[in-house]
Amino acid sequence: MTEKKLKSLSEHNSQKLNDNWDLYSNNPVPNGISCPVCEKEMVDSSPMMVLASIPPKKAVGCPSCKYTDYRIA
Repeated sequence: MTEKKLKSLSEHNSQKLNDNWDLYSNNPVPNGISCPVCEKEMVDSSPMMVLASIPPKKAVGCPSCKYTDYRIA
């Protein structure tokens, strides 16, 4: 039986950080939701920020027409 090679914690963290840099950078990220005004794709304006509401929400916006609102996270 071959022993499975495990990653170190620092290797894991480094890989995850590199794989998901867009999420960690807090730059707007397309979210696949259609804008109710112009029907273009909206973005999560601040992907790292979640409102402490019930239910939790994220700020969204449309880069095309500047519409803003919140979506359930």
